Amino acid sequence: MIKNTKIHLFEISIADHHCDGSGSLNLENAQSFLDEARTKALREIELNSASSDLAHIEPIVLWSESDYRDRIHFPDSILVQTEFRTITNARYRIIQKLIRKSDRKVVCNSNSFCILFDSNRKRPWKQSVSLRAV
Repeated sequence: MIKNTKIHLFEISIADHHCDGSGSLNLENAQSFLDEARTKALREIELNSASSDLAHIEPIVLWSESDYRDRIHFPDSILVQTEFRTITNARYRIIQKLIRKSDRKVVCNSNSFCILFDSNRKRPWKQSVSLRAV
């Protein structure tokens, strides 16, 4: 069963070193921004949760696809919108969008399948608290 969760926003200013020779954001950097946003969304959930057992939980991406529709140029900023959807216990679908801040256009849609991994116990995290609406 898939349940909706809160949407998390993360803003990144594009620096010159993130871009290629033509001033467009490199795909490698775009992927690293998506990864960073997933981690920050989990940290935001941890800070808003009454449970402290989320501190060592990390998303391990098993499969991901991204659909790039346009370019992002220096010196623009992007908003990364991240949403976790529960599939089963430790399995989640992560839906992300890269939104160009200057015109609010969605320049990338990303769909990932992950397992939330508990690095303390060295095994998948069995959901003791819900990520819904946290």
